[in-house]
Amino acid sequence: MLILTHSAQFFDTLLMYLSKMIKKLLNTLLQPKESAYMDAKIWIQKILLEEKFKKN
Repeated sequence: MLILTHSAQFFDTLLMYLSKMIKKLLNTLLQPKESAYMDAKIWIQKILLEEKFKKN
C-alpha cells in the first residue's frame, strides 16, 4: 500500500508539471511576440513614408 501512495503522489506531481508545461507552450504559441509587433510596425511606417515621398 505504501508503494501506491508514493506512486499516486508522483503522478500527481507529474500531472501538475505537465499541465504547467502545456500552459506555457500554449501561451508562447498563441500570444504575439513583442519583437514581431515592432518589426511589423517598422515595415508599415517604412512603406507609408516611401509612398508619401514618391508622390512629391
